[in-house]
Amino acid sequence: MAKKTGNTCIGLVFIIGAICMCLREFSPAVVGRQTPLAGRPAPMSLRGKKVAMHQGPPEASSEDKAEAEKRRLAAKQLADKRPRLAPIPMPFGNVSLDLSMMSYNQFVPRMYNMCKGLGFRKGKILPSIGFCSDENQGYPTILITKHFGAYPFNHGYIGGIMALDRHGPHAGHADDVVLVHAPHVGFEPDLQVYGTYRRRQIAANADSGDMQMSGTCGKVVGVLQPYIDTYNALLGRIRVKVEGEEVLISLSRLLLPSDERSAEDLAISLQFDKLLEEGALQNPYLRQSSSSIFRASESFAEKFKQIMSSEELSDEGVVEGGWYSLKNSKLTHLLTPDMFTFVKAPEKLQGEEHRLERSLLPNLPEVFTSPYDNELSASLICMQSEFDRSVHSVAAEPAYKGKNVMFISGLNIDVSPAQELQEAFPTTMFLPWAAYVQLQDGSRRVVEQSELVSELFSQSTENPDAIDMEESIRQLFVRKRSRITFFDTNTNKKKAAQVL
Repeated sequence: MAKKTGNTCIGLVFIIGAICMCLREFSPAVVGRQTPLAGRPAPMSLRGKKVAMHQGPPEASSEDKAEAEKRRLAAKQLADKRPRLAPIPMPFGNVSLDLSMMSYNQFVPRMYNMCKGLGFRKGKILPSIGFCSDENQGYPTILITKHFGAYPFNHGYIGGIMALDRHGPHAGHADDVVLVHAPHVGFEPDLQVYGTYRRRQIAANADSGDMQMSGTCGKVVGVLQPYIDTYNALLGRIRVKVEGEEVLISLSRLLLPSDERSAEDLAISLQFDKLLEEGALQNPYLRQSSSSIFRASESFAEKFKQIMSSEELSDEGVVEGGWYSLKNSKLTHLLTPDMFTFVKAPEKLQGEEHRLERSLLPNLPEVFTSPYDNELSASLICMQSEFDRSVHSVAAEPAYKGKNVMFISGLNIDVSPAQELQEAFPTTMFLPWAAYVQLQDGSRRVVEQSELVSELFSQSTENPDAIDMEESIRQLFVRKRSRITFFDTNTNKKKAAQVL
């Protein structure tokens, strides 16, 4: 049931006209997305087009003018703020976390009002979610139901992967459609780490009584773990030391090229030309029973000497003979992402259940060598790659033609509840990444992160169209119930089923 408002609108034309004036001032520039995914060039239809604006709107009402002024001031307020954190470099563009996130109770009404400003119609919008299946995604789903007045359609697979074969059924259920895509990552505020979440459904620790932590998103954690184990084993098999004026690198034979190991399900391939001096593989410094020793490349040797001269290394990773393993936390960064790649048998990566792994695989060296938690980086890559894949699908979908469509992508950050608040709904933050807008007249645009954040922030967090969830549920029990009937072909009569 929609909430009542104190004043009625003067007319739809007046509202659209005023909002369009605001959109002219704050509308994001159209950016053609250059995709690094092979075989997926950005369609020309997404480049250089802007949403068509209504021409010559009548003079707006005082209420509309006041709303426009509020939006103008909100946009200026955001523009005047200075971020404290640098954006995170990612494969599909830098991601800004600072001055970008918003709680779901603010994001959803802002998104709804943004849709209304673009011409989406009250009561005709069907949202769809591309969320993971985890239970802590329930609160965002409830808020979307409340503000859009309809339980959302489902476009999501576990891990935040989009099900792109569901556009037709979704489009057939409404005149206007919204797709919200968001993989998720847990955040534990006490430990200040990403990738974990406290769940009351898991038995408490027998000694402390504390609820147990578990990986979030569990799918992302599960995909990463074999690669993390392989990466850690790699660090332990690379050893470095200074011998006179030279820097020597000892490599386990397991890391050297071999036809027998090329068929392994999961392996690491080293870029020897960046790690070792030219021609070192053919002319090692010393061959041993289970390893070979090589002279390091000039750039690697210089970096190692700088560390040795400026820092006192701990005994972490030290082995006999003065060798240092790259497991030493002061040396791990010497193995840069351009020095290694992961290799997995193609037949192990087939099917939709492995799409997340296929998206992450080429980017894992950057994930493991970045200063951020692996789970956060991996979730951001999923967010970016799935938007890039899905936007082409949504834009080309015949069932969406002639409809108002918004596809918005971001990251759900699930803040782990405190021990004493286990009964409360979790706090979920939304980090917007990008959006695609397509209107009935065929105009379309891609909205990049900074413009999307600005547009959302300038929207009101009040939604007079939101339904009263408790009252709507109460009405189910008080209104007269329809009979459920079945047609009996033997008697050509309808028969009613008895309800308990």
